[in-house]
Amino acid sequence: MALRWTSTLSIGVTELDAQHEELFRRFDRLLDAMLAHDRSEASHLIAFLQHYVRDHFAAEERLMREVAYPDAALHAAEHVAFAAEIDALAHLLALEGASARLVLRLEREVTGWLHDHVYSTDHALARFVLARRGEVPLASESASAARERRTPEA
Repeated sequence: MALRWTSTLSIGVTELDAQHEELFRRFDRLLDAMLAHDRSEASHLIAFLQHYVRDHFAAEERLMREVAYPDAALHAAEHVAFAAEIDALAHLLALEGASARLVLRLEREVTGWLHDHVYSTDHALARFVLARRGEVPLASESASAARERRTPEA
């Protein structure tokens, strides 16, 4: 499944959007390498992901604390699960090298995570963050309530 970064994927948080965009670029390299029957990109992507999960997830979790995100525990649990999967893939790489099994599993796991987490979970966080900043109302909040919340008291 080809996944390409587009502006519709932006969550409106510059640091996180840049990190997501880089993840999509790296994943595209893996897909291109797979089409060329080149498995070497798998080890590069795993090394990148090991750093990415630490740095990017820390940034997201810091943001969730800053805005008191109510679904922070669930969101962070997805981070823990994905980090564990990347560790398992790194272990498989150490055992087998860039085997066809590893490359296919890497493609499947990263595609699934990008689809489920970035497209859905991160966008829910973005809606909440933007609402907290007064840029858009929360889904459960009426437009008039959002305006009242943003209007400074006299």
